[in-house]
Amino acid sequence: MRGRRAAQVKAKSVIPVGFVGSSQSLTGDLVTLSPFGLFARTKRDVPSGTVLRVGITVGHETFRATAVVRHSEAGEGFAVEFIKMTSNDRALLRRLYLQLSPAQG
Repeated sequence: MRGRRAAQVKAKSVIPVGFVGSSQSLTGDLVTLSPFGLFARTKRDVPSGTVLRVGITVGHETFRATAVVRHSEAGEGFAVEFIKMTSNDRALLRRLYLQLSPAQG
């Protein structure tokens, strides 16, 4: 298994995540987050390689990014890697990551 590029942080409460793809839309709950991607719990099976738009509410704003599914566990959820986001979305991601970090808890 590949080494991680950054520490993952766990969601301390239910944080909904929305996903939209070319032929589907679904929601899940954030399980872990890193600066490079996330794992979301969802019952829907999404194949590896699927490109999705991701949305997470952060305060009064919404983090949005394009991501690709890197790993899927049937009935459990899937992991995505962020592949495109704006500088504002990068700042929102950093804010959420820091909020979830144990040092901030």
